[in-house]
Amino acid sequence: MQHHFITELLGIKDTHVDVWDIREEESYLIAELFTKQRMQKCPCCGKRTKRIHSYRWQSIQGPVLTTKEVHISLRKRRYICMSCHHTFYERLQMIHRYQRCTASVQTAAMMHAAVSSFRTAALVTGVTVNRVLRWFDQKELPTSKVLPRVIAIDEFKGDADGERFQLNVVDVENRRIIDILPDRKVETIEAYLNSCDTGKVEMVVMDLSQAFKQAIRKALGNPLIIADRFHFMRQAYWALDEVRREVQKQLPKKDRIRMKRSKKLLWKSW
Repeated sequence: MQHHFITELLGIKDTHVDVWDIREEESYLIAELFTKQRMQKCPCCGKRTKRIHSYRWQSIQGPVLTTKEVHISLRKRRYICMSCHHTFYERLQMIHRYQRCTASVQTAAMMHAAVSSFRTAALVTGVTVNRVLRWFDQKELPTSKVLPRVIAIDEFKGDADGERFQLNVVDVENRRIIDILPDRKVETIEAYLNSCDTGKVEMVVMDLSQAFKQAIRKALGNPLIIADRFHFMRQAYWALDEVRREVQKQLPKKDRIRMKRSKKLLWKSW
């Protein structure tokens, strides 16, 4: 009964994993576990075998209990198939393949990362931030393939896959990000829009890029294209500044210098 409570506390769901010993050190707990012999299916030929080839001890990081970390030492079995003579380790639910911590730690880290930051998730679960980032990158995030009535596309500076800029697709009315494209190339935008259901799209908010406009026209036909406020106002500022330069050239030197130093007054909101 006590051993069953310990396995439940460690988040171990494998029924054939049992506790060998558990002891407490100054700053952490050490739990020694072992697996029971059972019938295994060969991953190569599919035959079933129970013949043991060898054993090994594997060090696994467990969950953080109160203020102490749990270090798990697992005695695993390596089986041998009597048909094809292939050797393989037993499959366990408590730890994923090529991982050094329990699956419950990984699940807890992803849950904390969903509601907080990666750093907080790492501190709570006792793992590094880089490990949490790797787990997050391995997850397949669901994306919306049915685009809403009003979408916005805009580039932002990033460093994914060696590209300097990425592109985000936003649901304007609900104010949420739909997807992030790896680059801002016309071919990438066209391929993404062609892979989605764009029957509901009526308006597209974007900057004044001719490449974006070309991609939208090819993929969506003739939607209403709206210039976003930032780029629209920037064009107005540039036009106003061009007029200021022309007027400034006609003034005497003293007034010209004063006007140049006061040019930001034309950009202020009144």
